[in-house]
Amino acid sequence: MKIRTLEYHDNRADWHLNPVDFSADNLTLLVGVSGVGKTLILESIMNLKEIAEGESLNGVKWNVTFSAENGLTYCWEGEFETKKERENETEQFKIIYEKLTYDQLLIVERKFSDIILKGKETPKLSPFQSVITILNLEEVIEPIYKAFKTVIYSGTYDPGFLISPTDSSFKDMLITKDMLKMGSPLKFRLFFSYKNDPETFEKIKQHFIEIFPYAEDIKVEPDRKYNDAVSFWIQIKEKGIMNWIEEHRISSGMLRVLRHLMELYLLPEGSVILIDEFENSLGINCIDALTENLSQDRDLQFIITSHHPYIINNIAMEHWKIVTRKGNTVTVRDASDFKLGKTKHSAFMELLQLEEYSDGIQ
Repeated sequence: MKIRTLEYHDNRADWHLNPVDFSADNLTLLVGVSGVGKTLILESIMNLKEIAEGESLNGVKWNVTFSAENGLTYCWEGEFETKKERENETEQFKIIYEKLTYDQLLIVERKFSDIILKGKETPKLSPFQSVITILNLEEVIEPIYKAFKTVIYSGTYDPGFLISPTDSSFKDMLITKDMLKMGSPLKFRLFFSYKNDPETFEKIKQHFIEIFPYAEDIKVEPDRKYNDAVSFWIQIKEKGIMNWIEEHRISSGMLRVLRHLMELYLLPEGSVILIDEFENSLGINCIDALTENLSQDRDLQFIITSHHPYIINNIAMEHWKIVTRKGNTVTVRDASDFKLGKTKHSAFMELLQLEEYSDGIQ
């Protein structure tokens, strides 16, 4: 999947995102002062993923275009009803309008409970869920449903996960590529690489050692402490230290770097990776090494946020999008609109002096 354009409105919260164009690049750095709305843009994309997976969200209206694995470009727009107050935690909200097209050809359109699929009216279906969820087994809808599965919010490092001992495929720790389906935890993928794909695992390890030269080895081993269920834990070997360092003793910065390396090397082609405040938990040496590889050759789309000068100055200007907010409306503009300096350093210095950047909230 690649997100190309996005327009989003939260009518209940009265927050609005003007259309944003992400189509030019696989790396987008959203820059702007704190509170301008950078994080909300990432959350908007995650909300669309939740809607595609069946969630009902109060007052949300959207229009997004994206390309899927089959090479087609889709447009998906829709709107939920708006209620000022939620009656209870389980209350759902009706979709009042929804439309799906590809290459400007209509796939499905709904108005309240009436749904037209490929020119034919469907039986009455749930008014609370998107047609992407309801009709995900339809041949024309399935690529869209799968596309939103590739959106990943890269937060803090996730701990070990458990596999039931009833799953016979894990009795001998044998994992096949067929098991690496979309949505598989990153550590699952790392363990597969450790056991079955030494070439990829070696690339991750060597990249990690380049960032942390006092480390000399990494391993991923199963553990059966939880009623015989299997969990996987990472251990690191440092130079001059005899014992391996167990995962709970590894620093948060090192684990976050390792998570980003797993994303770079192990996520499926076509994944969309959202990273908020990229600088969090990362030292200067980590930032340098990781920013150089965000725009690597693999087909991954990164949309990241930062207001940290060091991050902005170390990512080329063509990747910047400047975020401003006027009242409840957020606007995102390309750095090229401001005719900044030709060199990275001069562009950065001129960015800091822009009124749109320094006074991003009006």
